[in-house]
Amino acid sequence: MIKVPITESNPMVITAENALSVKEKMIKHFPKEPLYYVYMDHEQCFFEILVNDIPAFRYFQDGGIMSPVLLNNFIAKSGKQKITYRLYPQTTRENGEGFNTLTPYTRFNISLYSRDNVDSLTSFDKQIKILEHTSLKKEDGKTFIGAGLPYYEYTVEFNASVPYEQSPSLENALDLRTMNKELLEKKTLEAYTYFSKLITDKNKDQYFSLVFNSDMRQLQSEYYTPEHLKVNGMDDLFYFDTPSFKLEPLEGYAIKIYGEGKLVCLEHTSTDTRLKGRSSMWGKYNAEEGGVRVRFLRILLYIPKGKDSFEIW
Repeated sequence: MIKVPITESNPMVITAENALSVKEKMIKHFPKEPLYYVYMDHEQCFFEILVNDIPAFRYFQDGGIMSPVLLNNFIAKSGKQKITYRLYPQTTRENGEGFNTLTPYTRFNISLYSRDNVDSLTSFDKQIKILEHTSLKKEDGKTFIGAGLPYYEYTVEFNASVPYEQSPSLENALDLRTMNKELLEKKTLEAYTYFSKLITDKNKDQYFSLVFNSDMRQLQSEYYTPEHLKVNGMDDLFYFDTPSFKLEPLEGYAIKIYGEGKLVCLEHTSTDTRLKGRSSMWGKYNAEEGGVRVRFLRILLYIPKGKDSFEIW
């Protein structure tokens, strides 16, 4: 029997045909379903957001962002949580020259809120602000504390109360920082190559089986309804039902470790803001509205204790 680099530990046999119905049966709903989300307000910087040391959002564009970023997928259980923001110089701008370092006028603000998903009609009216954080300044009270630096990082903490506990838990995963670096990179590349081939070969059943637990973690933590599930299922089928979609070669990557040492992935090393920090697994397709579009497939891998093969987190 050939050993594969990514395995699964699903509660039952999952296929492309039954994945949606199994998810619908497994998702639990609760009298109260807290959702946690952040709004960001920034000036003269690009940024990344990590929740509990897991990449949650990146923004390497001009202009501001109005939409909130939902955090529940990165909250494993109730208790203390960490939000880390990483700021980078706005090296490219639509109007004016870019910056090589963070400027004195760099600013970053986070507003964290919670609301009850069950109360679909008035929950935004009843949302609760949990914290407000504005990036620190130097002693003059005006200059950004990281002015002149090529990179700045800061972490804030908050307490969350959620009615679920994610399973499988990263608490039962190996610390990949203890592995030989060359071996870890070799195993990670093998896993990415294997997963890419599943998509290229249109192996839908194996694909849906491998991503099932990862999908369930997000769907449960965000309390998906049957209506939302159908949209999610159609998105998964994109890679198989879009004839023009083709994955690009795995190249120009670096190995990255997240989740306090429990998660690993491959990311682009390019300084191009369209690729920086993105997954090294990506593809192009012809958009219905015209032109060529791209999609990035980020998979985070972990090794459960007692196993020697990856699973998709």
